[in-house]
Formats: sequence, C-alpha cells, structure tokens
Amino acid sequence: MFPYLRLARGYGFLDLCRCLLTAAASATVGALLLSALGRALSSPDDTGAAIERLLWCLPALAAVGYLCAAWARSLPSQRPERIAGLAAAGAGPVRTRLVLAGEIALICALGAVLALLGFMVLRAHWLELLPGGRLDPALGTRAGFPAAGTVALLAVVPLLGGLTAGAAVRSVDLLPGDDADRIVRRPPVPYLVAVGLLALAGAGIAVLGMRGHTGAEAWAGGVLGLLGLAGAVPALLYLVGGLLASGRPRAVRLLAGRALQAEAWRLGAPLAVPAVAGAVVVTVLLRDAPGRRPAGPLLLVELLLLGACVLGALLARLVELARARRGCYASLSRIGAPGGMLLRAAALRGGAAVLVAAATGAGVAALTAAVLAA
Repeated sequence: MFPYLRLARGYGFLDLCRCLLTAAASATVGALLLSALGRALSSPDDTGAAIERLLWCLPALAAVGYLCAAWARSLPSQRPERIAGLAAAGAGPVRTRLVLAGEIALICALGAVLALLGFMVLRAHWLELLPGGRLDPALGTRAGFPAAGTVALLAVVPLLGGLTAGAAVRSVDLLPGDDADRIVRRPPVPYLVAVGLLALAGAGIAVLGMRGHTGAEAWAGGVLGLLGLAGAVPALLYLVGGLLASGRPRAVRLLAGRALQAEAWRLGAPLAVPAVAGAVVVTVLLRDAPGRRPAGPLLLVELLLLGACVLGALLARLVELARARRGCYASLSRIGAPGGMLLRAAALRGGAAVLVAAATGAGVAALTAAVLAA
C-alpha cells in the first residue's frame, strides 16, 4: 500500500484544513474518552456513572465518523488526478478505497495520540501547578493506569474513521466522468410516499402519546417524524428549484432553479443534518431542566464538536458541488454570460437552500418541543 500512498501526496490548502479539522475532532473525542476512563478509575464502584459518561461520548464519535465519511466521499471529485494516479499504478476500486480509508484512519490516529500525550502530561506533571486537585476525578490519578485498556479505548477513533471513510466511497465515485453533465434526477414517487408517511405517522404517534401521557409513544413518533422531515429535504430542494424555473423565468432564475434541482440529492443529506441536529439541540437546551445536563464543560465541548463536524461535512459537499459545476460556468462565460449573472444565480440558489433548511428546522423544533412536553 505504501507505493499508492506516495501517489496520494501533494496536499493543497483545503486538504491541510481537512486534516487539521479531522485531527482536532479526533483529539477532542479521545480527550472525552480518556476523561470518562479517568472518572471510572477515580470511582470504580460507581458503574452507572461510568457507563453514562461513555454514553455521552457516543454523539461525539458519531460526529467524527460522519465528518470522515463526508471527507472521503468528496476526495475523488476534489482530487481526480490523485484517483487517476492510483488507477495508473494498478489500484482498483477496492485498493483505492483502502488507501482513502487508511489516510483518514492515520489522521484520526494522530489526533488520538495527541489526546493521549496531553492526558499523560496532565496526569504526571501539571497537577502540582493546579491547586485543589480539580482535575483528579477526570484524570484518575489515585488509581493505576491501564495501558492496554487505554490503547483499546483510543483505537475506536481511527477504526471508526477508517470504516466510515471506506464505506462512504462508492465504486461509481472512483470512475472518471464529468459531473456537470449528469442527468437531473427527479424524486421517485415511492420515495415521496415513504417520506410523507414517516412524517405523518411520526406526528400522529406523537400526538397520541401526548394525549395518552405515554412518553414512549411520543418519543417513537418524534423519531419517525424527524426521519421523515430529514428525508424530505432533497425533495423540497427539487421542488423549490422547479418553482424557481417555472413560468417564463429569466436567466438568473432558470440557472438557479435547474442547478438546485441537479444538486438536490447530493446537497439534501448534508443540509438536512445541520438543520435537524441544530433544531433538536436548541430545543432541548431551551426546554430541558439544567439538573439533567452533564456537569462540567462536557456539554459545551460536545456541542462545539458536533457543530464543527457538521459544518465541515457541509463545506466539503459545497466545495465538491462547486468544482462539479466549474465546467458549466466556464461554458457560460465563453458564450458571453456576465459574471454578475452567475453570482446572482448562485446567491438565489443559496438563499433557496437556506429557506428549505430553515423550514425543516422549524418543523423539527416544533415536533421536538411537542415530544418534550409529553
């Protein structure tokens, strides 16, 4: 695999930003896992608190896995020359996916190692500089240090990053082609029916649960409703694009509408995740009792990590779509299209996407508030 890794060199600015963000997110998750381990070592009899602390690390792990999958999915379109070099060296789709997964896993491992080094330094030296021993529960200084268990715990981060990266890249993404010439795919009728039924069933079950004062039914309906609203984002983007291009549109509306329809399926999931996650988090923080939240800075760290990972994944998809439409914009410029018209079309398309995200977030917030009130 090392000859293929030599061909994968030549990072640009965006690649370095991707590596730094992934390493920082992995280091943060590693620090959360080590903090949970330290508290478990400080209170070995309190098994419930240790398990609860580890469960609070699951959203952070999921966010890092989602970020790794988004980066790996965008690499073939952002760096087609790298994929072409690997193919020229004899690497097929399987080996290319292994190279991409290994690259992401190495970056995650670097972040985990940095977290471990910081944990060991704090555990060994810096406690004398911090009066009162405020970090004792999080570092577990009063118990022995399980080296094997710590390494196994931190190995979860690069393993998860590599697996999600390898699973996210499809074989069709590794084939040469021009994304600007792809066919505008309409939402299939079964997909629309399934999304509508999920949303309606979720709202119905939540209402029945609230009337019957059964929290389990309300939560089940809320989950179904959230899935339905998230799945409806690509269809809403396609519908809004069709509305922009309907009637007798001028060039700006026509370009914005058709481009939004072409990007609906690739932009839908990265746009649905921040809309749904942001609305749920804000609603829960506003309505939940402070006593039920975890003590210390854990909640703030997880919120910052989730926000960074979700925005990083959305940025990766936006850069991927911009590169895919570069050939189309070049063709329009060659036939005399003014640059201001292209900018206005991009601004209109972005405003429509933000409107869809805001509407989805409002629906998610209303459903979440109803479930929490049950």
